[in-house]
Amino acid sequence: MAKIPLGRPEMSDEMIEAAASALRNERLVMGESVKKFEEEFARYTGTKYAISCSSGTNALQLAMIAAKVCGKEVLTTPFSFIATANAVIEAGAKPTFADSSERDYNIDPIKVVKAIQEKTAGVLPVHLYGNPTDMDPLVEVCRKKKLLLVEDACQAHGASYKGKKAGSIGDVGCFSFYPTKNMTVGGDGGMITTNDDKLVKEVTKLRDCGRVSRYVHDVVGYTSRLNTCNAAIGRVQLRNLEKYNERRRELAKLYSHELKGMEQVVVPSMGDKDVTPVFHLYVIRCQHRDELAKHMEAKGIEVGVHYPVPIHLQPIYKQMYGYKEGDFPVSEALSNQLMSLPIFPALKEAEVKEVCGAIKEFYWGK
Repeated sequence: MAKIPLGRPEMSDEMIEAAASALRNERLVMGESVKKFEEEFARYTGTKYAISCSSGTNALQLAMIAAKVCGKEVLTTPFSFIATANAVIEAGAKPTFADSSERDYNIDPIKVVKAIQEKTAGVLPVHLYGNPTDMDPLVEVCRKKKLLLVEDACQAHGASYKGKKAGSIGDVGCFSFYPTKNMTVGGDGGMITTNDDKLVKEVTKLRDCGRVSRYVHDVVGYTSRLNTCNAAIGRVQLRNLEKYNERRRELAKLYSHELKGMEQVVVPSMGDKDVTPVFHLYVIRCQHRDELAKHMEAKGIEVGVHYPVPIHLQPIYKQMYGYKEGDFPVSEALSNQLMSLPIFPALKEAEVKEVCGAIKEFYWGK
């Protein structure tokens, strides 16, 4: 194991006891903790509804199935984890792409406007690394053209854009509780947030076998429920999320301070009056990325690359849709230059300085 890992999920005695209590006292599936977790998450994000499900990918799938994008196209970023675009396919639609922005690595709103076609039914931005996408232009174009706007907020629990929480700005927001995320449920889990009464009714049925009642089903649904003990852990995690996120921001500021003045490294934005990031990942844009990664690993420091192959250049996407190198040049450049450094609430300041010292040693020598 690395001396300094890339991440480490929080799992306190309180969380373990909450899970144990749920196992002892509640129904194992769709117990009271599930309902309370949904209510509390909706309140936190500022939406009318939050519906839990089995994963972040599943949240995206169910949201788009409920919105009836089947047979149409959904415009998203090629620079994300492949599940973002896969969920579009699994909802019966075709993923199309607009390139990333050099400024924040999220989908470029100007390129989105140009990429919208007659068959486009929705836009799916990703709040990459916990840094919110510039949403106002996307909201404007989606309203004008009557397109669905789905936020992939799977990396952005608690991030905000102009005073609104991620997941509350578009028509629907989708979250992941996978163990690497800013909050977890002790395993896989997801959440869909929305203010749309009709959409929430459809999603609620879809995640529970298409049920209208116990043995009556009026849609082809899925078994996509969140387990009760996972929800119990999630409730405790949610109560601590602001503290976790503030700690991540403190560590991000220390990283940026320690790396200041290095011409070989571009540090991420700390946010501004409109954007509050939550640093799911602290990602630098750097020269000789792969050689630096090997150097860091030799020092016992785990680093990551998110993501080394953009979605459109994945073998299956090249095969299915004929994409090639050069189609989305910014995303392709980012895939060769970005590196994620260790960041998690329990990371120590001395460890941040050790990581930065190793980077300086690589570029500047001992």
